[in-house]
Amino acid sequence: MAKRTIIFRADGGSTIGMGHFTRTLALAEMLNEHFHCVFATRQPTEYQIAEIEKICHGRIDLPEDDSHFEQFLTHLKGDEIVVLDNYYFTTDYQKAIKTKGCKLVCIDDIHDKHYVADVVINHAAGMNPLDFSREIYTNLLLGYQYALIRKEFRHAEEVCANKKYACMVMMGGADPFNITQQIIDTLAKVKLNNPVVVINGKNSIQRQKSDRFIYLHNQTAEKIARLMQNSKLGIFPSSTVAIEACAVRMPFICGYFVDNQKNIYHGIEKNNLAVCVGDLNKLQKTQLTEAIKIISIKGCYQSIIKQQTKFMDNQSDKRLLKIFQEL
Repeated sequence: MAKRTIIFRADGGSTIGMGHFTRTLALAEMLNEHFHCVFATRQPTEYQIAEIEKICHGRIDLPEDDSHFEQFLTHLKGDEIVVLDNYYFTTDYQKAIKTKGCKLVCIDDIHDKHYVADVVINHAAGMNPLDFSREIYTNLLLGYQYALIRKEFRHAEEVCANKKYACMVMMGGADPFNITQQIIDTLAKVKLNNPVVVINGKNSIQRQKSDRFIYLHNQTAEKIARLMQNSKLGIFPSSTVAIEACAVRMPFICGYFVDNQKNIYHGIEKNNLAVCVGDLNKLQKTQLTEAIKIISIKGCYQSIIKQQTKFMDNQSDKRLLKIFQEL
């Protein structure tokens, strides 16, 4: 019997970041043994193509201009499951896909539109179903039970006892306000016993001329998970990378720099899953150094790991597979 097709539609790049692309591909990875998975995206880089080819059975390349909306619809026969992940997919666009006869799943951050999708996934902790405008049949999958994280983080090995790095800094693929640079400049003045590893998507920061900093670019999920396990603490935005850190039981300092990160941030803050410092655009050097002192306290450090273990059971793949099989 032929496997049913799922078409995943998400974009990524230096301007919008890689969050939508990464988490949608993580979902494809959870489902690819049971479904025929196709990834549709605009102007993928060599890195993105390589990541897609590891997981999916096919790829649809779409144009960069707005014709991508209509062109994507032409690829739909009507018997597929479609997964959408971005803010520019409107209610009317959802309806156009549903009119084709497809089942529809939307991945959400800011619930700023009415949903006619069959399923909506928002993996921020503490979301209120009443905040969503949706059809009566729309199934909401909310919280870490449905975390869209890659297998390298869900199945991470036991945390390393002897950490190679004092800190890991990762602001994501876009970092439009160059927060990475501000953090590096502050850490350069903090006494740390081990090097700081910096993963920078844009690779355009002014590097400190010091062997205390190690700079990396375009790392695989396996390498990022291993770096997390080998770092004493992390400094991350409240995006998917923060949920991945929870999955590997890594204490971290957390903030946000765009509105679509606030829901994940509030869930992390409420459940004490990290040391939270608020808006990273307004972060003072003294705030960051104080946060490092707090998280380094043994009781705080262990308490964060305990809370992460409580809230993340790393079984989201099993739950999501069941949902998709029932569509």
